[in-house]
Amino acid sequence: MPDQAGMVEKKEYVVARLQNNYVLSPITALAFCTVQSGRVLVLAGEDTWLKVYDVGSTRLLGQIKVFYTEPIHGIHVSQAGELSDEDTRVLIWGGQSVTTLSRDSLQALIDGKILPRPNEFQAPEWIYDGVLFPSDSINGALVTAHNEIVPISASADGQSLTFGSLTSPSRPILYSANLCLLSPDSILVVGGTVFGEVIVWKYFLNPTASSKWELLYVFTGHEGSIFGVSISPEIEIAPNAKVRLLASCSDDRTVRIWDITDRSFTSQGNREAHSKTLAEARETGFGGNSEVKSENNNDSARCLAVAMGHGSRIWHVKFTGRKTHHSPQGTSPIEVHSFGEDCTRQKWDLTFNPAKWQSELSRVPSTESNEAGMIGTLKLRNAMSAHSGKNIWSAAVFGDSFPTIVSGGADGKIAISGDESEAMNPFSGKVGDSYSDLDVSLSFGDVIQSLPVGANAASPDPLPKSRAKDGFHRYSFISKHTILATTASGRVLLAALGNSLAWEEIPLSQFILTDLNSFSTVISPAPGLALIGSASGKTYLFEKPRGIREIGDLGAKISNFVCVLGRAQDLADDKRPKSWTVVVTALGFDHARILTCDAETGDATMDPRPVKLKEHYIATSASVCGGRLILGSRVGALTVFRPGADCFTPELYRKDCKTKDAVTCIAPLPGSCNSFLTCCRDGIYRIYSIDSSGADVKLYLQHEISPPMGMLEGAWFSTPTADNKDIELIIYGFRGQHFVVWNESSQQELATVECGGGHRPFDYMSPQTDPGQMRFVFTKAAHMKLHSQRRPALRALKEGGHGREIRAAASCDDHKFVATAAEDTNIRIWQYRDNQTSPVSRGFKCLAIIEKHTAGIQCLKWHGSSYLLSSAGSEEFFIWRITRLDSDYETLAVVCEAVYPDRTADGDLRILDFDVQAWDDSTMLISLALSNSTLKTYLYSEDQGFKLVTTGHYTGACLTQIRHLQAAEGGPIHVLTASTDGHIAIWAATPPSTSGPGQDIRGYSEYSIVLLTKINQSSVKSLAMSHGSSSSDSRRWLVVTGGDDNALGVLDLSWSSSTNTYMVCSRSRVKDAHSAAITGLCTIKQRNSDGLVEELDGAVEVATASNDQRVKLWRIERNGSGVAVKMLDNQYSSVADPGDLEVVAPGRLMVGGVGMEVWDVLQKERIGA
Repeated sequence: MPDQAGMVEKKEYVVARLQNNYVLSPITALAFCTVQSGRVLVLAGEDTWLKVYDVGSTRLLGQIKVFYTEPIHGIHVSQAGELSDEDTRVLIWGGQSVTTLSRDSLQALIDGKILPRPNEFQAPEWIYDGVLFPSDSINGALVTAHNEIVPISASADGQSLTFGSLTSPSRPILYSANLCLLSPDSILVVGGTVFGEVIVWKYFLNPTASSKWELLYVFTGHEGSIFGVSISPEIEIAPNAKVRLLASCSDDRTVRIWDITDRSFTSQGNREAHSKTLAEARETGFGGNSEVKSENNNDSARCLAVAMGHGSRIWHVKFTGRKTHHSPQGTSPIEVHSFGEDCTRQKWDLTFNPAKWQSELSRVPSTESNEAGMIGTLKLRNAMSAHSGKNIWSAAVFGDSFPTIVSGGADGKIAISGDESEAMNPFSGKVGDSYSDLDVSLSFGDVIQSLPVGANAASPDPLPKSRAKDGFHRYSFISKHTILATTASGRVLLAALGNSLAWEEIPLSQFILTDLNSFSTVISPAPGLALIGSASGKTYLFEKPRGIREIGDLGAKISNFVCVLGRAQDLADDKRPKSWTVVVTALGFDHARILTCDAETGDATMDPRPVKLKEHYIATSASVCGGRLILGSRVGALTVFRPGADCFTPELYRKDCKTKDAVTCIAPLPGSCNSFLTCCRDGIYRIYSIDSSGADVKLYLQHEISPPMGMLEGAWFSTPTADNKDIELIIYGFRGQHFVVWNESSQQELATVECGGGHRPFDYMSPQTDPGQMRFVFTKAAHMKLHSQRRPALRALKEGGHGREIRAAASCDDHKFVATAAEDTNIRIWQYRDNQTSPVSRGFKCLAIIEKHTAGIQCLKWHGSSYLLSSAGSEEFFIWRITRLDSDYETLAVVCEAVYPDRTADGDLRILDFDVQAWDDSTMLISLALSNSTLKTYLYSEDQGFKLVTTGHYTGACLTQIRHLQAAEGGPIHVLTASTDGHIAIWAATPPSTSGPGQDIRGYSEYSIVLLTKINQSSVKSLAMSHGSSSSDSRRWLVVTGGDDNALGVLDLSWSSSTNTYMVCSRSRVKDAHSAAITGLCTIKQRNSDGLVEELDGAVEVATASNDQRVKLWRIERNGSGVAVKMLDNQYSSVADPGDLEVVAPGRLMVGGVGMEVWDVLQKERIGA
């Protein structure tokens, strides 16, 4: 054994590698699958990943990476009737890539097991649709982008797959296709071409057939490319009368329905001649089509209906699985669904004239014609905005009579709607008996006529059944099954909810009836109770079966009752609180009174201490927070009252509403003793914190956001359940002509009811454990209308993100939050939740959405963890104050603290980039790069606002990047810029000779360029800097750039204090670092004994992202001759068109573009000689 001196020393070094951690990408393919006694699953293609979701629980069960670099474009699941349950398989394709999953592999995914990537096979052409079917030799077929059928044979385990020969009647370029298995030996093929034609033909599987194909129809009529086609099942429209339909959609924004029922021709010769002529369907957009059009005249007459919908191009159209559309009562509409670029899902009803259709069925297409679109009518039933941004990229339909529709958008969200089965209701049986789906409209006369008479009448002297000018006045839900309504004449009615409404009238004395005549105000402070106020000032309490009794008298007209702690939404169990408190206001009074009631005894007490009000002050909301009574007024103000021995005295008045709109709700935040939320009819909800610890109470605005609604009428917080442990914020109000219930936490619309708009009597109720259930009663056109729903029309199977491309991303200093900004002009703040043991549990939770920018956002950066800064076009630059609230409600409070003040007269410049750093304890130094080749540096503080320090002007090239190099209070300011001419410039601004800490910043010189060097051949798209070694007399930086020239530039830069000069130590350029522009770039922080550092042992690791959809990791190391650059890893990225690359945690990257992707930078030790 050699001694130690004779051993060869081995050098250890670390090599980093990239590992995909999480992907949020557009949903490009969807399919339903049923397993285990009717359990319904959704299979989703998210870029290269196949993910399996349970519809009932909305849980992600499992996922598998299917293809290496090709996004999944389609999924076909063999269903009952095609294959037996034991032979269930999944066919998946994307581009030319094809694979299959066996039943065992699918079950393993459902069980959450991690599977290796299946074998990937390459088809001879780009694939548009596929189908599996039972056959001894051929298991399925694919249709290509050139209208060709490719038969496939796959092994049972999915390990092998072979392709047959291509067959096609013609080879036009398709944008869409659909396959339907007609029989064991034939497939119906439909292709939508680039040039607006729809081709329908048959493919024969029988190897002994004289021809492999038969062309049936070529339809014309669309005025644009065909983006979607869908074949219906055989539909029975009358006894022994079946038809098969085809739906097509186009960028001409129309949906067309065609009759493709297979019918016999007069002779085999005519059939062959017809097929031969149609085979000349044009394969290009140039000429040669006149003869085809002549032959197509009869085929185009098969267009049964045409309708225009959506605001832009229509991508998909689907039929449901319903096969029978007739009954003794008549023919029912055929349901069609379309999905568009405008992110809406539209439901159409196809109706038709059966006699005319029967006549058409008996015709011989080659000899008769009809005018297109005259047989049926497509009527729009409803339209739902299912996604954010643009584009619904995938859709699927499941079921027949009550279909379930699922759609996937560019925002990465999967939205699901429809279905009436309890098995697919995630809340079924979990909240007692569910609310029923009900829509009722009753006139006042209808209600009066339905009242009981005789022994069950309301009083011994029944009131007349109708009164002149009588009608509904106010409503209040007093339980989930009971509505109390008052009338203009003073009557009080109760309605019990079931399948219909059962009405009764509350017996009233003549005195009370007269007192409530012409005016009343009503509120239910607790289940089973109602307060009614009269014009004379009397307050009545209704409690069944005790009836109505007087409990107070203010002596003046009651203007409003306001529940102090907010009205309880959860009336499902009818449990009353031990006591309740309301603020009672009277018209013309300079004070309000507080009424408290013991729910057990029914005793009511009026607090003798008045609540002192300003003149003409009308309270519209109330709450208690921080030991203070808080009232909201009709003009948008908040008043904080201090309780005293004799009265409640106002001690703080604040008005943040810019209009005179009422504060409609004040709700304490769950688990917080000093924070509360307000809603206002100006469309904004705000969160405040109150500090009453000092001599003077203080109120701080923490959050100010406008949800996608109009007038806000109220808000409440949900109660966590076993299935949903999060507390969610629910807001309700009016948007235009609709009443809207909005889940602010999930950014989901829970209910939309057309009611005619605000400013009408209404009441709303929803259980706190299930905000999707709701009831809404209101008056419209003198009718009482009731809407009840057991769940939302649309819910999220999977939450999404931005609907447009992300252009900027930034992580706060402690990496707790990451902010993203996209071309939808929205900013989202996320928290990434990792789970090392369960990859399906990983993901981003959105904590805040900021919607203030009106132009494309260019840059986003944090200052610490309390400030977020954003810049955009139109010279928009905002400073956002971010606060983490001390509450059980998990959110971030966001308020816009400052707006850039120095806009030009035109205000049309873009602020392409900026940098921010601390100047002193309360001041930021902010430098902006504008699109007119100008850079500006400001000091900003909350107290002083923006103060201009200095400016600089570059050449005609546009500045794209800016970074602070050196800046300290009272000292010189040095910044680095990059521009569209590929140059790096260093600028210096010197302070006045008398400047120092605490001195006036006026007198700084204008910026002047002290160093200029070229780094890229064209525009610098991204830039990162590593701060290397520094001392009292020198500093060093490594500047890395990504260019439009696909190159990676590296600049080793130093500064000497003795000479006060910058010097380029070395400069290098990695040509063709990517095969497209490098749009994202960041340095990787490493750990050593001093903590996190960017440069370790003279080396820096850098990650890059490019439009070539590759993420690469580089090591840059200084050596004697300059710098050495080595690529450590090169991985495919699911994110197309990346806009930024950001470190979101030590050793963790996020790519933002069309979606988001998280990568782990793994450190693996390797031994080298």
